[in-house]
Amino acid sequence: MTRPSVWWRAGRVVLGVLLLAGLGLAGWHGWRYARSVRVERIDLQGARHAEAEALLALAQVDTGLVMLGVDPALVADRMERHPWVASARAARLPTGTLRLAVEERVPVALALGADGRPAYYLDAAGYRMPPAPGAAYDVPLIEGLAARYHPVTPTEDPVLRALLAALGGLDPATDALVATLTWKQGEVWLTTPPAGARPPVSVRLGRDDFAGRLRRLRLFWDRAVLTRPEQDFALIDLRFAGQIVTQEAVRAP
Repeated sequence: MTRPSVWWRAGRVVLGVLLLAGLGLAGWHGWRYARSVRVERIDLQGARHAEAEALLALAQVDTGLVMLGVDPALVADRMERHPWVASARAARLPTGTLRLAVEERVPVALALGADGRPAYYLDAAGYRMPPAPGAAYDVPLIEGLAARYHPVTPTEDPVLRALLAALGGLDPATDALVATLTWKQGEVWLTTPPAGARPPVSVRLGRDDFAGRLRRLRLFWDRAVLTRPEQDFALIDLRFAGQIVTQEAVRAP
């Protein structure tokens, strides 16, 4: 068998050295290019109620910054301090574009202040969002909450959190039965909307199992209320397992 010549082996070594040098030079130029890329454009996506100016101020980014100096995780964390932002992402593009995307919170209730005016929205996780221009949601009203608005901390009340979680999972037909929720001595009372000649009905939900009790309300409404148009109800009490206590109203002649 013929062995490779010394010259051939030496040529392979030289070629390998040149190849590595070329890769190193390309990498150096690539790093140098990356260091020269600056933020030329900021593309903000997903913001409806969170103002763009407020989000950019929180993100602390602007055009002209060196792209490699922008930390995407830090920028996203800063934007998530906005009360309407549930989650945020940031991505650096080699074209000089910094892409920012936010997912906003979805209200499930609107808390009223002591003056009866809208104070803040609440989402299913208990976070509170201030009223914003164009933010008009057909959600139940909540009266009697004593807790003050806090922009980034959810409510700590376990009863309220359970109620909000239940509201977030309602089907449209059950949601249509919830007009107003009132906080009374740690218990939740519900008022249905008026339906034609039928006046609103007070519903006592109590302090727990809101999802189950709202399902029971829907079943009772379909089977016992809608099927008796001649009868009005003043109270529906859902606090007791296995039974529904009602108080009928006397319809005026």
